[in-house]
Amino acid sequence: MPTNLPILRVVRSMRPLPAVAQQVLTLVQDPDYAIDELVDLVRTEPTLVARILRLCNSARSGLDQEITAIGDAVTYVGSRNLVQLTLVSCSASTFAATGNARYTDADSLWRHSLACALACQELAQQTGLVPPAVAFTAGILHDVGRVALSQLPEAALEPPAGELPHERVERAVFGQDHAAVAGLVGDVWQLPGAVVTALRTHHDPEALGEPLPALLHVADQLALQQGFAVPFGHATAPIEPAALARLG
Repeated sequence: MPTNLPILRVVRSMRPLPAVAQQVLTLVQDPDYAIDELVDLVRTEPTLVARILRLCNSARSGLDQEITAIGDAVTYVGSRNLVQLTLVSCSASTFAATGNARYTDADSLWRHSLACALACQELAQQTGLVPPAVAFTAGILHDVGRVALSQLPEAALEPPAGELPHERVERAVFGQDHAAVAGLVGDVWQLPGAVVTALRTHHDPEALGEPLPALLHVADQLALQQGFAVPFGHATAPIEPAALARLG
């Protein structure tokens, strides 16, 4: 766990997720959660309700009238997509705080997180190892550590020469990688324990025998291999054999 004061100051200054997002994260840890519970939670946050309805109406087609209530949104998009919309809406402002430096920028990092979340969810569906909503949650939040690192002065520095895995480049430049910092953010935000563990260990070969860290590792590396927000523009993203073995 990173302990240097600059990182601690940045992490503690980051705005936490809204309370409703925290409650949704806790709810979806149970694969048998009730849809009515999800709807009741989302209804408690008027701003979130407005965003979700706006997104649903902007994407709808072939409907005779506007979607005007969260219950209608569930009918239209389904409970899984309502979870996605809730988490995306609540976490977007976090990524807006990404520093614009040589290390990365807000737009590319947000796209990377979305790509990773969708890949993580798809892998969860294919393997059956983790509830898809939990996998999506880990994917959408896994780069909060990079948001924190991007705000350090070192984010403007030149990285080491040569092709190195991105987590090694981060350790060389910042003294810690984004996974360790994401775990610290998760602790400060009091996220569910399984999610925090995955955030912290998804680049730790010894932890990739566990399903959620393995899913997150593979999804993260696949998104980087497709060019989404590669740190410093040239780092590599090899997939650990232990993660592939765990996913079969």
